[in-house]
Amino acid sequence: MFILPRDQIPQTSKELAQAIEDGVRTFASRPQHMVTVRAGDASTLDSIAVDLSGATIDHHHRPPPLDREGATPALLVRHIDIAGESIKLLGSDFSFQFEASNAEMYQKPQVDGKLLLILHRAQDGNVRFEISRAAIETMIMSAASKLAEKQGIGVDNAQLELTQHGPRAVDGKLTVSAHKLIFHPVLSLAGTLSVSEDFVATVSNLKCHGEGPIASLACAAINPAFSRIEQRAFPLSALPLGQIQLRDLALDVGHEKLIVQARFGSL
Repeated sequence: MFILPRDQIPQTSKELAQAIEDGVRTFASRPQHMVTVRAGDASTLDSIAVDLSGATIDHHHRPPPLDREGATPALLVRHIDIAGESIKLLGSDFSFQFEASNAEMYQKPQVDGKLLLILHRAQDGNVRFEISRAAIETMIMSAASKLAEKQGIGVDNAQLELTQHGPRAVDGKLTVSAHKLIFHPVLSLAGTLSVSEDFVATVSNLKCHGEGPIASLACAAINPAFSRIEQRAFPLSALPLGQIQLRDLALDVGHEKLIVQARFGSL
C-alpha cells in the first residue's frame, strides 16, 4: 500500500517515484533517496523499489485503515520490492522485506485529497519481518515507560523469554520490574501465540503473576482483560487482501530473534 499526496497517478515513472517517496516520508525518514520506479511498456511498469535501510519510522503517523470498497484498477507492476535493514522504531532496529511479482495495483481517492495505491493481485510473493529479542525488550521498555509515567510509576527493566513450539506457535514470558515511592512491584506476564493450518491466530494460556501487594492488584485488573483476549480468534485469511491468499506462514524464535515470514499469491 502506497499513499500518494496528490489526487491522480503521475504520468511518468520519475514523477510516480517522487509521489511515492513523498508518501513514504510522511512516516519514514532518512537522508538518502528511498524510492525507484522503472518504466516498462505502455501498460506495465517494470518495477517499484523502496529502500528503507537506515530509516526511522514515526509511529505517531500510522497509515489510514485499509478499505478496498470503491477501489479501481490503476497499475500493473512486474516486480515490487520493499526492504530495509536496521529500520528504527521506538528506539529499536528491525529488518523487513516484501516482494511481489506480476502485481496489480488498485487506486482509491481519500477524503483529504490523497490517493491510496493498494495491492489487489500478485502472482506470488513473500514477506519477512525480523527483530532481535533485545530490540523487542527495548521497544517494550519505551512504550511501558511512557504509559507508566502517567501513573507516577517508573519502569526499571523488562525481560522477554520466547520459546518455539512448532512452526506456528511461540510461548512468551515478559517480566517487568518497576518502582513507585517505596514499592518495587514485579509483574510476570505469559501466554502463547499460535496460528493454525487454516491461518487462524489465537492467544492462549495468558497469565499474570505479581510479586508484592501492588503487583497483585495490577494482575487482578489485568486478568479479566486476558480472559477476553483468549475468547477471540483472528482469521488471517479474512484480512483485506483483495484476491491475494496466504500460502504459508511460519514463526521462528531461534538465535535470539523473532522471525515472521509468509508466502502469498493470487487466488
